[in-house]
Amino acid sequence: MRDKECMRLAGLILAGGRSRRMGRPKESLPIGNTTMLGWQCRTLLACTSPVVVVGRDHAQQLPELPPGVDVTVDALPGEGPLAAIAAGLAHLRDRHGFAADDAAMATGCDQPFLTAHTVRWLCAQLGDADLAMPRADDKLQPLTAIYRVRAHEVAEELLARGVRRPRELADHLACSIVEERRLRGHDPSLRFLRNLNHGTDYEAARRLLAERHPR
Repeated sequence: MRDKECMRLAGLILAGGRSRRMGRPKESLPIGNTTMLGWQCRTLLACTSPVVVVGRDHAQQLPELPPGVDVTVDALPGEGPLAAIAAGLAHLRDRHGFAADDAAMATGCDQPFLTAHTVRWLCAQLGDADLAMPRADDKLQPLTAIYRVRAHEVAEELLARGVRRPRELADHLACSIVEERRLRGHDPSLRFLRNLNHGTDYEAARRLLAERHPR
């Protein structure tokens, strides 16, 4: 393994969900002076390179993205976030020349309280493991986690066996589980893990972010 100081860290934003509970595409919802997806791109551009958006398929209409953001699509459309993570890691390997021990921060487009500071902190929890995954309320949080590119191979094996839950990766790879006590030491409210599934979640987040980042 290369020295961790030489490790490349990319950003993967999963944007292929159907947003059924929200009732409208989350990635295009306005927030701040951009969209939910644009907001997450800005966050990851501040701490990772490249930033890759993983869409559902080529027919999906994504909102305008900041310059320099790359886009790929699920190899298995509709098969969920494990397939999207696998597609994103494979894209980093094949398109951007990432090595097996390089890594990526994977997150959804609906987590506007994630910060560059938190991404760097999570990356520091990786150590020599294949992934660093938070656990809060006794649940692993695979959509706010750091993955080595080599995790792609195991993800593909699981998908071929019909597994669709990305939490399963923690049982098949060397996993640095970041327990809730440590998470709360970094963010006492665990706000960075919050995703927006319903309209009420979205409106509350818009108000809070408007107070923190007035125009």
